[in-house]
Amino acid sequence: MFPVTTIEKALGVKLAGSQSMTNHIATWLYMLQNHDGAGLPAAITSELARLTTIESEIDISGSLRADFLSRQMEPVRTSLRQQVEFGIAGGGMVFKPCPGAHGIAVNYISADACYPVSFDDSGRLTAVVFSEKITRGDNVFCRLEYHHMERDGCVIENKAYKRSTIASSAMLGEPVPLSCCPEWASLEPSVLIKNVDRLLLGYFKMPLANTVEPDSPLGISVYARAEELIHEADMQWGRILWEYEGTELAIHADEMLFRKDDDGTALLPKGKDRLYRLINGNGTENSMIPFSPAIRDIPLFNGFNNILKRVEFACGLAYGTLSDPQIVDKTAEEIKASKQRSFAMVRDIQKALQSALDDLIYAMDVWVTVSGLATPGKYTAAYSWDDSIVNDPSERKKLFWQYVTACKFPMWRYLMEFEGYSEDDAREIQAETELATGDPYALP
Repeated sequence: MFPVTTIEKALGVKLAGSQSMTNHIATWLYMLQNHDGAGLPAAITSELARLTTIESEIDISGSLRADFLSRQMEPVRTSLRQQVEFGIAGGGMVFKPCPGAHGIAVNYISADACYPVSFDDSGRLTAVVFSEKITRGDNVFCRLEYHHMERDGCVIENKAYKRSTIASSAMLGEPVPLSCCPEWASLEPSVLIKNVDRLLLGYFKMPLANTVEPDSPLGISVYARAEELIHEADMQWGRILWEYEGTELAIHADEMLFRKDDDGTALLPKGKDRLYRLINGNGTENSMIPFSPAIRDIPLFNGFNNILKRVEFACGLAYGTLSDPQIVDKTAEEIKASKQRSFAMVRDIQKALQSALDDLIYAMDVWVTVSGLATPGKYTAAYSWDDSIVNDPSERKKLFWQYVTACKFPMWRYLMEFEGYSEDDAREIQAETELATGDPYALP
């Protein structure tokens, strides 16, 4: 990431995020990619991305143009879960469509490569800067892409820079033409897209209050409030590993008991290097002493599990997501509240993601018009997020049973959906009940 002041001086803008916020984003993404310790950041983001996107469907229909847009969205559908992980970790990300000769590709830009400049009153992004680097030989080429809304539409500006690889990574370098890199040669220094009411991209922002910098409009990582807890969990995990390593069975043996090689080094039995720990004794009867201390893993794991539960609470996850569900000692109401916390978090993420995808499809539709890739036509985008993930299954079952008892829902459908009966068996049970009672809504 470039320092905030570097971007501001190059483009003459004031970024919405401070240098401190930029540093936090870099830390969160580093935590995701750093696999030392217990690996909790990756586990947290992976599980939330899974719950958010599992069985999700994005349907675009209404015309031949809509069919074309739907085909362009297929790669997004395929990779959505993986990309959402990065957005959840960094506090946000951008879906940016790029038109080509035969279609539209979508670039996924993580929070450490985009610099929001301004937002409107509804929280929608109205100006943003993206950075890109290419290293060739002894030179680093940098490009800044500045999107901003003006009265006539959306303006996209591109500027390229070049510096030596030995120069500070915080520097952009000297301005150079876009043609300096073949990848940028086809880009225009500035282009205006008229008749649009928003930036041509989708901005996914984590739906959490920014407790790191309350005045900042930027999103925060899902584990921003659990950084210290995650550090504690890593330390406790290290203690557990050390306990197993430190209490490993061994035999303290006098080196005089073993044959020596030409260099005078004791020759241990083949494959037993880990078993014997050589000591410099005198060959007495106490020359071989077993080392097998008791393992204190249970109290260490209990401490680790308690930290995991605190991490779950701080990240909006249900107890048992990371911690051991077998030893979560909670009442039924506490378990229900825990699950509802996770359901609420997933629902909020889905709403934020759907808003970003709406803007992405809008931007793709604009680029289809600008590039003449499809005939004119309208489209309708419909989303399905699998409501069973964000609703308590027991509460849903109870609700539909009330519908049955109120004669508002057929009993055979209830038996199919909640009791696992086939349609034929469910209808047969209801028919037998009707025959016995004469009431089509009678309960068995």
